[in-house]
Amino acid sequence: LLRLFNTRSTHLVLGAGAIHSAARLKSINAKHLAIVTQCIALMLAILPHIRAALMAQLPAKQHALLTDLDKIKTDYAEHSEKVLNKLVSIIGGIVEHSLAPKIAKTSFDERGATMPMPESPDAALECCAFLDSVLTNTTKMHQVLKVMLPDELLRDVFSRIFAYLDHKIPSLYKAAAISAEKNFTMPTTDNGKIRLIKEVQYVTGALNCLPGVLPWKFTAMKVLEQELDIVVIQPEPEDTPQEEDVADEKKEADDGAPTPSVDSGPIDNKEGQEEDIEGDGNLPANDEASSGKEEVPEEHTTTIPKEQVKSPLEEHAAPSDTQDEETSHEQNDVSATPPNSEDEAPVVKEETETV
Repeated sequence: LLRLFNTRSTHLVLGAGAIHSAARLKSINAKHLAIVTQCIALMLAILPHIRAALMAQLPAKQHALLTDLDKIKTDYAEHSEKVLNKLVSIIGGIVEHSLAPKIAKTSFDERGATMPMPESPDAALECCAFLDSVLTNTTKMHQVLKVMLPDELLRDVFSRIFAYLDHKIPSLYKAAAISAEKNFTMPTTDNGKIRLIKEVQYVTGALNCLPGVLPWKFTAMKVLEQELDIVVIQPEPEDTPQEEDVADEKKEADDGAPTPSVDSGPIDNKEGQEEDIEGDGNLPANDEASSGKEEVPEEHTTTIPKEQVKSPLEEHAAPSDTQDEETSHEQNDVSATPPNSEDEAPVVKEETETV
């Protein structure tokens, strides 16, 4: 049953069988193709559920029969692809057979000399008969398909149409210029060249403004500029977000780099230094390095104290009466003056700086 529906719909629409059938259609247009596309999309959405229901009811030995459903799904996908390409071929047939002869009646040198260009880039521009008809027919198809197709299929169809027009418009101008009839010549004056490129740019911009379509990067203007040996449209500047991304990467690299060594302060401020290191958000390796730096002052303060080295020399150099008096004098000094951490702190700082 699923294969029969796919076969009959292919014969009636793509094979134009509906024209000779009881329906007596005069032609197969974009509306008929859009209806077929909707039917195929519906069947593609239902097929997985049909397969799951049959798998639940059939015994395990007969699950191999479900491979036919996978083949049917592939046939439906191919049918949908052919219908979408047929929509593009409708525009192609109109452009090549109905609109292309209008190119021969156009002289862009005369248009450039008699028709001034608008000052504002957003202002409407009067295009030649060929380009104006291309824009009109594409807009009419968009009005029909926008109502019939979902957004995803609408974007797919018009991306294909835009790709076709981007290639076909400059090639038709080139073909008309080298044809044996010699009814059309490429513009030779600067005003004529600018007029041709600006009209093509206006048409492509209007196509990209159609609602629900993906903007296409048209290259037809660049192709015509190379053909006419002129530069009218300046290249777009590079995107600034790339520079911002580079700046962000540099900033992240700077944040992850180890912090420079700092002179260690007094031992009493050791806890405060650890809090500052944790607040900087450095890697654990930097914390270990900072803790290693804190151990250096403690080691040197116990082994090389300046006060203990200096005081014996001064005591030997100064005259004293007896050794007992010097010993008692030192004991009195120790008992009379309590240890002051604030006085000793600068000594430790000098030791660490010296080391």
